Amino acid sequence: MVGYPHTLNTREDYLFVKANFPKEKWQGDFQALLDSMYQWYNVGTIADESAGTVDDTHKIVIDEDRNTSAKTYYQYEKKIDENCKLLRLGFTESEVKAALA
Repeated sequence: MVGYPHTLNTREDYLFVKANFPKEKWQGDFQALLDSMYQWYNVGTIADESAGTVDDTHKIVIDEDRNTSAKTYYQYEKKIDENCKLLRLGFTESEVKAALA
């Protein structure tokens, strides 16, 4: 292999670039693992905005029907995506954060 790899597909690929390239080269790839770890999931409908929760891990999405002006309120929760690349590769969140520190 010549130069930095175009794709990193395995845990060993990530560990290889970390050990053999400057941090400026690989830190974006490690950060992308963290950035894609959490996703927003619809946990159900709610009666209105006051019935929901809004904080760092909760949000309300309003779907307005243009034909009838009816609004449907959905509660979303930010959770770990069990299929995220970080977990598929066998990393933990703390390992990746430690590498970036």
